[in-house]
Amino acid sequence: MRLVSQEYFVLENNTVKENIIDLLAGYTNEYKEYRSKQVLRAVELTKYENKKAKELSSGQRQRLSIARALAEFPKLLLLDEPFSNLDFGKRDKLFSFIRENLIKNNSSCIFVTHHPQEALRYADQLMVIENGSIKTLGEPRELYREPKDLETGKLFGKCFELNKKDFSNSKGLTLKKGNIFLRPENIKIVSKTAKNSNLNATVKDCFFAGSHYEIKLKTESGKVIFCHSPTNSFTAGTNVSLSVLSFD
Repeated sequence: MRLVSQEYFVLENNTVKENIIDLLAGYTNEYKEYRSKQVLRAVELTKYENKKAKELSSGQRQRLSIARALAEFPKLLLLDEPFSNLDFGKRDKLFSFIRENLIKNNSSCIFVTHHPQEALRYADQLMVIENGSIKTLGEPRELYREPKDLETGKLFGKCFELNKKDFSNSKGLTLKKGNIFLRPENIKIVSKTAKNSNLNATVKDCFFAGSHYEIKLKTESGKVIFCHSPTNSFTAGTNVSLSVLSFD
């Protein structure tokens, strides 16, 4: 079992490479050389292998701490917010390496994070803990698409709850106990004459979100919701019709 804690433990007066080799006792020198290079390449510290650990930046120390945990890959890897100081590119590359080793060694990983996209992207099973107790457990897809309650839904991004009285036309919708949990990608702006129009709303604002625009809307019943759009051709105050889509 190996733990990567938030303290980023490393051997301060040893070189980066020595920090890895220190954990490979009992292996041949050839394997120590091979494994240390492999792990340091994964955490992008190869060019610092002869540098003392105390001379590294906090982000580099964090990566070295992770590399130490991966040197002799454990049967159980415990990661306590391990990527907090890393940019997306580095954390994605590093977890791809970790995932490959998890599969190769038939190992398991418990990963603690406050970042919903990390949880959804990397986990096979998600556990939501509230006040020290397990609130819900399931596959990422299940918790994202069919949350048990609004609070759980909001952990993984924008989520809002509507009921039958919020819809101008609820035909074709499956309402559990009269309520439905929606995300922005479940809602599409359609023409006012569209047969699949379910909601009427007023545009309040528009935000650029990279691959799409996020449109802030207020329904006739007074609830604030969001939808995604490929364009920003909707000005504040415009009345629009919305269609509710189910996940594929």
